[in-house]
Amino acid sequence: MEPSQPPPARPRADAGEHRLRADAERNRERIVAAARAVFAESGERAPVSRVARRAGVGVATLYRRFPTREDLVEAACADQRAECHGALRRLEAYPDPWEAVRETVLLLCATQLRDRNFTARALAEVEAGRTKGLAEELGRLDAILARARVAGVVRRSVDRGDLCLLALGHAGVVAAAGRDPWPASRRYAELALLALRAQPPRAGSPA
Repeated sequence: MEPSQPPPARPRADAGEHRLRADAERNRERIVAAARAVFAESGERAPVSRVARRAGVGVATLYRRFPTREDLVEAACADQRAECHGALRRLEAYPDPWEAVRETVLLLCATQLRDRNFTARALAEVEAGRTKGLAEELGRLDAILARARVAGVVRRSVDRGDLCLLALGHAGVVAAAGRDPWPASRRYAELALLALRAQPPRAGSPA
């Protein structure tokens, strides 16, 4: 019986091909970072040419990686979605129901300050009923608020819709605050939390 022949050696990957793939990945990362910055500044309808210019690539290169504007917007929002998903998962596990609500409101405000386009897009999807992509995040918000209602630390009528209204109001405050919106944002968050928190019964009133 003839000895089995060793499998043929695989040809070495061409170094130039590796370099091209690495260059393509770097281009993609630059485009996504530029899109995130441009959309945060000017909204997702900003010219794609501005994104390409910020990334230091040609428009044709951008379209090879992202054939449609929607592809580019989704890629720009992906990291923010992942961050929010992780943050809400941690907040849902908070031992103190009120602190979970408080940190959720602060998270919403901070996210809106950092990337107005991301929160505007999420709110638009909720308003239009396109919540399939946000189902897990919205479910965690519902769970955080439900636990707070059961604990009696927020008003019994508070629900996810109230947080959406707070985010819409915060967007207006940020837009009107000019170059330094942080103080107005912090004050807005404080007032929003006062509005959400359950009030202790007045003396002499039924509990």
